[in-house]
Amino acid sequence: MHERGPINPDSLRGIDSQPVVGTSVAMLDMRRVETHIQRATENGRLSGPSSPLEYLRYNHCLVELEGEEVSTLAGLMCFGHNPQDLFRQAVIDIGHWRGTDPLSFEVVHLEKNIGGTLVEQLTRVENYIWTNIHHGMRLNNRSFQRSEVHEYPRAVLRELCVNMIAHRDYTNFRAAARVHLFRNRIEWISPGGLPPGVTVNNLLHEQVARNPVILNILFEAGFVEAIGQGLNTVVYLLEREGMARPVFMDTGASFMATIYGRPLDIFYGGTIYLNLNERQHKILSLLRARPGLSPRDITLEFPGRSRRSVQRDLSGLVEAQLISAVGEGRALRYDLANPNPLDEPED
Repeated sequence: MHERGPINPDSLRGIDSQPVVGTSVAMLDMRRVETHIQRATENGRLSGPSSPLEYLRYNHCLVELEGEEVSTLAGLMCFGHNPQDLFRQAVIDIGHWRGTDPLSFEVVHLEKNIGGTLVEQLTRVENYIWTNIHHGMRLNNRSFQRSEVHEYPRAVLRELCVNMIAHRDYTNFRAAARVHLFRNRIEWISPGGLPPGVTVNNLLHEQVARNPVILNILFEAGFVEAIGQGLNTVVYLLEREGMARPVFMDTGASFMATIYGRPLDIFYGGTIYLNLNERQHKILSLLRARPGLSPRDITLEFPGRSRRSVQRDLSGLVEAQLISAVGEGRALRYDLANPNPLDEPED
C-alpha cells in the first residue's frame, strides 16, 4: 500500500493566504488595518485579535517565510500601501455604452485600471454604477403613497461587485476584472473560470471560496452579508422584485454574471406603468432579458397561477401596447413592443 507523506497545512489554504516573496510588513498600511478592525468591531464581525499585527497574523495576511514575516496576497490587496505595484492587473475596468452592444460610437464612459485596495475598488465601482442607472418613484394604487423604484436593486449590485473581486483568480496576471453597463443590462466579468467541481448548474449549491481570507475580510467590513450566499442572494432579490433571473456563464478563462434591469419606460414613460400589477412588471423584465418567449415559457415563471390568469396579464400588456404578439398557435411569441424606449425617432 502506498503511504502518503505528511500534509502541509499551507497547501490547504487559498492562493490569497500564500506568502508573496520579497514583501514585508512595511508594505502594509497599519492605519488601514486599524480602521478595518474598528469597523469590524462595530459590526460585531471581528475575527481574531484587535491588535493590528496580531490580527494580520491570525488572518493569514502576514505569514512566515524562511524565518522572515512576509505579506500575503490578501494582506496586500486589502491593506497594502500600493497593491498594484506588485499586482498590476488586480484592477477593475469600467465600460459604459448607450446601446446594447460595445460599439465605439456609443461609448458613454471608459475607465481603465481602477486600483487601490479592494475596499477602495469596490466603493468606486459601486458608486459609479449606482450614479449612472435610473431611479424614480412608483405610486401605490391602494395607499396612493409613493415609493422609490430603481433600475437595479442596490444590494444586487454590491453582491455582484463583491463576487467579482472576491472570487477572481489573482494568479491571472494578464486580465483585469471588468464591469460593462449597457442600456438593458450590466455584466460583471471576473478573470478565472469557476473553481474545480463548481459549474454554472451547481454554483448556487456548491460553496467553494477561491480566496477565503479576502472574502472574510470583506465580510468583516460589511460588504458581504453572509459568506457563501452571495449569488443565492442575487437570485432571491431579483425574483422578489419581479425581475428576470441572472445569467451566469463560465468560459474557462473568466466567469460572467449578467442581470437585466427594469424597462426604462418606467422612468420615462407615462402613468400607464402605475396601473400594472407585479406579474406584468415581471413579464416585461422577462421579455427584456429573453425576447421571443412563448405563452408556456412565461406561464412557467409563475408557478401556482393558471395559464388563463397569466394570459389575462399578457392580454393587458398587449392592449396597452407594451408588448406585441407574433405568430399563432404553437408559434405564438411575445416581445417588447419597443425594446429601446429611449431611441430618438428617425428624421
